[in-house]
Amino acid sequence: MIDPRVASGLRDLPPSLAIPRERLTTVFRGVFARAGFVPIETPHIERLEVLTGKGAGSEEVLRQIFDVTNKGGKPGELALRFDLTVPLARFIAKHVDTVGVPFKRYAIGSVFRGERPAKGRFREFTQCDVDIVGVDGPLADAEAVLAIHDALKAAGIPPFRIKLNHRAILDGLLETLGASERLPAVLRSLDKLDKIGRDKVIEELTGVRRRPEGQGESDAAAPCSPPEETECEPVLTPEQAARVLNFAEKGRGGLEVLDLAKIDPEAAAHPKAIAGVERLRQVVELAQAGGADPERIGVDLGLARGLDYYTGIILETVVLGWERFGSVASGGRYDNLAGLFTSRRLPGVGASIGLDRLLALLEEAGTLETRGTIAPVLVTWFPGVPGAVPLGLAARLRAVGVGAEVYPEPIAVGKQMGYGSQRGHRLGLIVGPDEVAARVFNLRDLARRDELKAIPWDRLESTIQHRLNLSEGAPA
Repeated sequence: MIDPRVASGLRDLPPSLAIPRERLTTVFRGVFARAGFVPIETPHIERLEVLTGKGAGSEEVLRQIFDVTNKGGKPGELALRFDLTVPLARFIAKHVDTVGVPFKRYAIGSVFRGERPAKGRFREFTQCDVDIVGVDGPLADAEAVLAIHDALKAAGIPPFRIKLNHRAILDGLLETLGASERLPAVLRSLDKLDKIGRDKVIEELTGVRRRPEGQGESDAAAPCSPPEETECEPVLTPEQAARVLNFAEKGRGGLEVLDLAKIDPEAAAHPKAIAGVERLRQVVELAQAGGADPERIGVDLGLARGLDYYTGIILETVVLGWERFGSVASGGRYDNLAGLFTSRRLPGVGASIGLDRLLALLEEAGTLETRGTIAPVLVTWFPGVPGAVPLGLAARLRAVGVGAEVYPEPIAVGKQMGYGSQRGHRLGLIVGPDEVAARVFNLRDLARRDELKAIPWDRLESTIQHRLNLSEGAPA
């Protein structure tokens, strides 16, 4: 027999996880749609050159791409998408004359990365994206932040914090260090600060680094740790690395940290940093004007984001007390990404909720409602009662918007009630031969284990709706 296990880094979703997952996506779709975002879908499989164009993704992400080869096809032609943003850039380049700009879209779908599996990290995972294409201004940046804020708040996610930065601030800092050509490598290391700590980041920045064959001094690759690597060089001097880390660690808080003169006077005077600070301040103030809770929005001047296509505002979101899970939502501005596919300038900004990591966090935190059913009512099929009776009663409930499942076999009612309790049904509707003759039903609350008896059929809908409202905490 074939072993039924799934491949490493992938997983099955039982109803206890698939149901809350569906609930979250329904909430997110509603929030996105109310803000004017419209849905699109792009293929799971893209041409490899679409995903690997210069600036499409970081070296680390590009190394994780899954190639796809159909039988008889040529290797290296197709690949599974690693995010939903690069496919959007291709989509808008192809369809801009039809959809027009500004274009606000949302998309919810699977993406694939061949990364090492870990808690909250999977090789197939779902992203819930919002993007605005064709707009340069700060209001679009703020709308991306608000979409994430409002979606997480509407879904009842525990206290979270959206951390914001602007790439130009880090650009200015690196230029004052005379290390602007090292920016991609510095960003990749700085992006790991919360994961591996200050000492490890400094070690990575100042340690030996491999220079890929054929590349010049300014094209240093990602850090290389094996001692046998040759032709290596540091990214920054120890003094430069310390200054970068000091800047990152002191630059966490509210709008007050944007007074860069108190953190790094030289960087504070750099034109790029000045412009970045002003834009960042505008975005935070606009987001708060749009209803964002000031306690949920903050500044993190060390925030880097590893993807190469970001050019302006960047953001990450953590659930307070569960920072070890990493960011559950992230994004930023990418003004040049569509330039891979068209000469028309199509700036964009967007953000994405990592649904699977969020679910893993909620599951471990014990705040995930894990019912095995969506329908709140179980309609039993009593031995000796025609099957048309429970089906007819269930149809009446469904017609008024109440989910009702009919047990598919006429077995002992006790076993059916046990099934309902195990699955998480709230109410059990019981109609035996005597009840059919009297045109009444009994209603058992499966949580409280109490029962109402001999309720007339003409009160079916109102009684069920009233009891469900009581179980949800509504006024009697």
